[in-house]
Amino acid sequence: MKYLLLLSVISSVLLSAELSPRSIIEAGGNVQQIVLVEGKIIAGTSAGTLEIFKMDDASKLSHTVFPKIKDFTGDEVAPKVFSVDMLDKTLLAVVQASSGSRELYLVEEGKPKVLIDAHANLFISKAKFVDKNRILVALLSNEFLLWDVKEKKEIYRVQPSSSHFSDFALNETKTMVASSSESGEITLFDALSGKVIKVLKGGNVDNVYKVDFKKDAILCAGQDRRGIIYDLKSGSYDRFDGSFLIYAGALSPSLHLGAFAFNEQNDIVLFDLATKSKIHTLKGQKSTLNTIVFASDKELVSSSDDQFIMIWRLP
Repeated sequence: MKYLLLLSVISSVLLSAELSPRSIIEAGGNVQQIVLVEGKIIAGTSAGTLEIFKMDDASKLSHTVFPKIKDFTGDEVAPKVFSVDMLDKTLLAVVQASSGSRELYLVEEGKPKVLIDAHANLFISKAKFVDKNRILVALLSNEFLLWDVKEKKEIYRVQPSSSHFSDFALNETKTMVASSSESGEITLFDALSGKVIKVLKGGNVDNVYKVDFKKDAILCAGQDRRGIIYDLKSGSYDRFDGSFLIYAGALSPSLHLGAFAFNEQNDIVLFDLATKSKIHTLKGQKSTLNTIVFASDKELVSSSDDQFIMIWRLP
């Protein structure tokens, strides 16, 4: 019995261990956002670059530089790359333009091409591929438009909430969208029609900085220091209280784990979602976390408001 008790204590300590990153990548500028596609880390930076790294060995695969813009004083500066995505070999980027506007780019074979230019006067916050010919575009006004790449026009435009836009995530089949805003509510709508399906509320009472959407679960990272995970079938939620503003979060592919940027030290805390217990604390990011993404239940990647991207391996 004593040996069993000792084994249980040792197992508990190991499971709740503090972990350091397996690899650290230094990007060419402060990282604005990352995505993970087919073992590749795609990063947009404040230095006007879109950089791709191989997750296995952290080596750089490609480096795209966007044209410089003029700031409000007339000086030439590198544009920030606010949002990135990848489908097959085509890259997508939301890039800062002159006079505070933004442009949407496609990058094929290393060559950037403007898809929506600054003259459209669209203040784009985030964009993601729905398929190779349709892109979901979110505006700061919390309007969403589905853009037809071939026809170069909007298929629809909707405003799921009157509150200021924060984030959105597509589900794994890219058929549904979970959108967050300053209200704390999550609006679920059909990606191809824009029709609102459901509004989730009660979990957060303030701005939801980030959302993740896996299977029938939606994770919310809140300004109210609440990490919320909604069950779409029942509408119920689990709540994880942090000690600081929760700027980022993610769900593992199997929904076994949830990760949150949990404190002022920029630690990432991992929870076992079945038991609601903390199992790991990931230490290493020095600045405010902006993205967490799982590659599998054993690996994840994070970035913060500096040039460092970290790859983590779980025991």
